[in-house]
Amino acid sequence: MSAAHGEPAAAPAVGAFQRKMIMATCMLAASIYSMNLTIVSISLPNMQGTFSASPDQIAWVVTGFILGLTMTVACIGWVSERLGRKRVYVAALAAFVATSVMCGNATILEEELLWRFLQGVTGAAILPISQSIILDVYPRAEHGRALALWGLGNMAGPIIAPPIGGIITEAYGWQSVFDINLPFGLLALLGTILFVPSTPSQKRPLDMIGLIALVGGVGLVQLAVNRGARLDWFESSEILFEIAGGILLLYLFVIRILTARRPFLDPIMFRDRNYWVGLIVISAFGAFSFLPVVTLPLFMRNLLDYPIEIVGLLLVPRALGVVCGNLFVGRAMSRTDPRYLITLGLLFVVYSSWEVTTWTLDTGVWEIAANGVFQGLGNGMIWVTVNTMTFSNLEPRQRAQAVPLYFLTFNLAASIGIAAFVTYWVRASRSTAEVLSEQFSATGSAVRQGIVPRDWDLSDPSTAAAIQDLIDRQASMIGYELSFQLVALAALLLIPLAFLFRKPG
Repeated sequence: MSAAHGEPAAAPAVGAFQRKMIMATCMLAASIYSMNLTIVSISLPNMQGTFSASPDQIAWVVTGFILGLTMTVACIGWVSERLGRKRVYVAALAAFVATSVMCGNATILEEELLWRFLQGVTGAAILPISQSIILDVYPRAEHGRALALWGLGNMAGPIIAPPIGGIITEAYGWQSVFDINLPFGLLALLGTILFVPSTPSQKRPLDMIGLIALVGGVGLVQLAVNRGARLDWFESSEILFEIAGGILLLYLFVIRILTARRPFLDPIMFRDRNYWVGLIVISAFGAFSFLPVVTLPLFMRNLLDYPIEIVGLLLVPRALGVVCGNLFVGRAMSRTDPRYLITLGLLFVVYSSWEVTTWTLDTGVWEIAANGVFQGLGNGMIWVTVNTMTFSNLEPRQRAQAVPLYFLTFNLAASIGIAAFVTYWVRASRSTAEVLSEQFSATGSAVRQGIVPRDWDLSDPSTAAAIQDLIDRQASMIGYELSFQLVALAALLLIPLAFLFRKPG
């Protein structure tokens, strides 16, 4: 029987054993999906050779997945209300496994891009619906602990993906990074069918104008973010069109929410202070949360010349930090003001980011590993606490729309943050390289300063190439330092926003 419009669509009460099985199922599903955000990046060079693709072409393997995810997650709230949450969750898991298999069996680049896009589309429901399930089957007083446990799968997946991806790619080829989704995905699917309770569907009308405006606006902004660095941002007419079109459509979406009789998103949820504060905080946090995962492997591989196996292992301490941060705040929130926990997590991020600004080309593995622990602690504490606070006062019937929007803003902010970081790092590295080249241009200055050995023949082309490589590496190192200074500053400025949350009673 369908629930009337506006009535809560809460899950029925479940027993202790069933609740544990639901948690295990949702953790497994979240880890599989979130791992696919980063694991494919390790295999891009191998895929590039298979498809004989250019760097810009092979980058669409990642871009297509993110584009499908971002455009579809906006629709999950309405679809899960209309068709029933469990039915949509089962369909999403089954389709995600199927598209993963097809990605691993693609023979041409165009086929691979199509299946990667569909993999993002079909998997977009997994994270928001799994979190909604956890919030429903656990009492409100246990939400902090439950989200901390569920977050282990969500947050740890992207961190452990690079070492796993590197090992299995070297051993079995790039197709294996998709094949590993099959057994675990089927296990999560079976757990969902057996243990996840059904919720009644709701005959909620579809605001087609609002849907088109939201999906189109988000899609254009995401496309501009993913392609901006390669097309030199505002020097490209394509990027200008995508940004202008995206902003216009999102503006029309906001107007639609405020004026339509039955808008695509119910504006009543924005009356909850903790919810709209949570959207702001998670967006700001998302802008820098995944930067170490994306950029530090490049730093270790390209500047420190670490083999890919060592790079993967050096990401493990960050994963351990995330686990410890999640478990700590899951228990501490019942005894400590959550706003102080967010502040402590942000201070960990400030410390770890500022520590990167002191690194050199001689930085050792122990420094990188210790820094990763603090990064993970900060990220784990912030994610779980903000997640819990955001939905602490929201009515259960509003979660179907509120949770997907929460993930949409986080994902979009993360994409924008990564793009902005990379752009700033590239430009800072280039400007630094120009300055260093000018300093080297004076005859004999490099020898007099002791930067190069005295027996080097500066007129030899091979020597000039070696000096240019030294300049580029040092400039890139300085670019990392300047970029992480901004990350530390952004995390520090975010602390006052944490105290806009209302402390739960």
